[in-house]
Amino acid sequence: NTMLRSLVFSLLIILLASTLKMYVNSFAMSDGQEEMINLLEGVTIKAYSRTGIEWTIRGKSLEVVGKDVKLYEAELFSTEANIKAVQAYIDRSTGEGMLTEGVEVKSEDITAKTQSAYINLKEGKIWGEGDIQILQGDNLIRGKGFEITLKPLKVIINRARTDIK
Repeated sequence: NTMLRSLVFSLLIILLASTLKMYVNSFAMSDGQEEMINLLEGVTIKAYSRTGIEWTIRGKSLEVVGKDVKLYEAELFSTEANIKAVQAYIDRSTGEGMLTEGVEVKSEDITAKTQSAYINLKEGKIWGEGDIQILQGDNLIRGKGFEITLKPLKVIINRARTDIK
């Protein structure tokens, strides 16, 4: 009888230990690393370029996953340009990222519109392979593939064609 109790008690301990191990493992990700995700709303952050551009970055909401930032309804402001996009993904350590959905770049001289673009905040550059429309004064320039350097302002458009109003 005592031996049977010991056996049942041992089995209960083993069952409890394995249940606790499964519970703890349910919190870990498949690669064994846990990833912290923070969601903030109505956020403003600052970033600086090597060329002296001071960025103010705002978003309706901001999700931080490790070193990456994901902004919704993103606005990036500087004295050189204002940039808007529905979503912006930025690597905080490199300042590089991607802008998606309705990207608009406004400077004193131009207004550029495209659906997606890459950005490097530290270099003050925006580029992409997709279609772009740039309004400069009364000229509408369309192209596919572009690179915009903000300080000093320099625009390169591949396959450009101009529509004069």
